Amino acid sequence: AFFSGIGKGSKQGILFKGGASIEALGSIKAVVMDKTGTVTRGEFKVQQVAGGLEVLQLCASCEQQSTHPIAQSIVAAAQERDMELFTPDSLEEIPGRGIRAWAEGKLILCGNEQLLAEHRVDIGTLDRVMGTRVLVAVSGRFVGYITISDTVKSGAKEAVRCLTDAGLATVMLTGDEETAAKAVAQEVGISEVHARLLPQEKLEKLRTIRSEKGAVMFVGDGINDAPVLAGADVGAAMGSGADAAIEAADVVFMTSKVEAIPEALEIARQTSRIAWQNVIFALAIKFAVMLLGLLGHASMWMAVFADSGVAMLCVLNSIRILYKKK
Repeated sequence: AFFSGIGKGSKQGILFKGGASIEALGSIKAVVMDKTGTVTRGEFKVQQVAGGLEVLQLCASCEQQSTHPIAQSIVAAAQERDMELFTPDSLEEIPGRGIRAWAEGKLILCGNEQLLAEHRVDIGTLDRVMGTRVLVAVSGRFVGYITISDTVKSGAKEAVRCLTDAGLATVMLTGDEETAAKAVAQEVGISEVHARLLPQEKLEKLRTIRSEKGAVMFVGDGINDAPVLAGADVGAAMGSGADAAIEAADVVFMTSKVEAIPEALEIARQTSRIAWQNVIFALAIKFAVMLLGLLGHASMWMAVFADSGVAMLCVLNSIRILYKKK
């Protein structure tokens, strides 16, 4: 049954790393998702540059070595404008916050409000924006920000509806701005959102959700998601994500589609149902033949059927998983 479940998943681009992953999926009570690259496409585009094009040039120069989708969108926007980028003297990428770089004796910060707050940079009062905002500061002075937006994956709304109809709680954990996270969650129907979280805070929040709701499945794709994927009851990674996330996950969605989440859960439930059918059927037949044997009514052929015959029937029953339609 479990081999058939693994085979059915692979036909749909869902890779289960063993029968234990399928078995654990059958008891899931809540599905927790990252935002960028999981619910949204991760294809960011610069929408606004506040503070002049120098802000874009500074940020793109610091971000050009990063593999993060937001960083790549900023670099792409600078290249579209034929900007000449410089290489910082030194650079440090801080998970969940942004980048700290030094160039010509100046400290350049590119990241979220937490990064600038840690360096005591006053950003004043900023208007709310729809999207992710990257703040830029030079030598302790706030110089501007860049607003980037992302698009929701097609099928995400339908996938979340399927999860809700199945009685599962849906939660989003993200390091992005709260306004952008809530807008995406509202669009697709996710009931609970926790934004502006660092990687270790995501793990702590996941443990809280598990204690409140039960067994948890986490779906993510980034390097920052690896600790949460490893800490969840079942970790699922998008195939287009980082290698560290794929390595830490129990399930990999090669299609990177959100629809793969309810599909994986349905395969796990089918597998679990058929496995229990096989166990109960096999034990019932064996017990009946043993009882008939004790009473002197069982023949050798009945014993053969109770052993090999039942095994073959269980195998045939398990194969149904491979041919059952979605």
